[in-house]
Amino acid sequence: MPTVVCVNGPNLDLLGRRQPEVYGALTLSELAARVRGWGDDLGLEIRWIQSNHEGAIVEAIHSARDSAGIVINPGALTHTSQALHDALLAVETPAVEVHLSNVRGRERWRRRSTVAPACVLSVFGRGAEGYRAALRHLVHRQVNPPLIGRYGPHPDQVMHMRGSGGDVGVVLVHGGFWSDAWGLDTVEGWAVDLATEGVAVASIEYRRVGSGGGFVATTADVARAIHRARDWLEVPEVAVVGHSAGAHLAVWHALSAPTPQRLTVGVAGIYDLAVADEHDLGPGAVPAFDPQHRTDPMRAGRPGGHLALVHGEDDPVVPSSQTIAYGESLGGEGAGVDVTVLAGTRHFDLLDPRRDGWKAIRASLGAVIG
Repeated sequence: MPTVVCVNGPNLDLLGRRQPEVYGALTLSELAARVRGWGDDLGLEIRWIQSNHEGAIVEAIHSARDSAGIVINPGALTHTSQALHDALLAVETPAVEVHLSNVRGRERWRRRSTVAPACVLSVFGRGAEGYRAALRHLVHRQVNPPLIGRYGPHPDQVMHMRGSGGDVGVVLVHGGFWSDAWGLDTVEGWAVDLATEGVAVASIEYRRVGSGGGFVATTADVARAIHRARDWLEVPEVAVVGHSAGAHLAVWHALSAPTPQRLTVGVAGIYDLAVADEHDLGPGAVPAFDPQHRTDPMRAGRPGGHLALVHGEDDPVVPSSQTIAYGESLGGEGAGVDVTVLAGTRHFDLLDPRRDGWKAIRASLGAVIG
């Protein structure tokens, strides 16, 4: 069983007591048990290390030279330690940087990471779930490593490409209420599954609220990335699949694109910004992204091309009423709109390619990509 070394830095031994409003209520031992459980589910053995001493953390990194990967939460050493940066580069083992809190939204000094340039991914602001995301990324990277391309100068203007061939590629747009705490790693399971089946697929990152985003910058990034993905994947057409706020962006692109998009699949999407704002979905997310609701699909007409909408009936994050109401406003199946509401399915279940929700999404794609 492949081993992943989880390295935790200074003051993390005080989890559960230290600022629980920032770092959560889990103790370090409870966090370790949870991470080991996630490792078992992914077929990984977890070696767990915590130290308050920089030298011990450097040695822990050295000990991971022959492992499948490193998950590192360096604590405050994140912002000062060149030694950790050099150690990560020296072992040449893929490492994911994790922070429980949203370091980009706190004190200015926390926004600089010396270890990030030596890591393949940084995950922050997701609490304990960030460790799970890190493990998943390491597994996906081992199964099908991406080719990384840049479509602009901003650090977030990147895309991960996998697979090749076919006449139609797939572009994946992740969600997260347009917040920079959520990234393209959330749709990597989809990407790896599609690429394994011989589909050319690109997962796009974009500027989000907290990292230079907002409706002008974010929608411009999505449009530019989709256009560039078509060239880089070497396909004449693409189908665009978005999850949650990414579904909103996928539909908005279909509404605003100069030529009809072959297929748009919205998964657990937000399509009525006014209602989302009224119900405070993702507290403060809608006003932060688009305070005047100028990108509201519900009030923008019919998108070009075919539209498929998939939602979980038991979604506690974005209610399925968003999808049902939007589908009805467009005239339903007779108007080239497919609406699927899945019983017993929650918001994040749809991101897991092992679950039935992904089968419904694949079925929507099947008419186009086979």
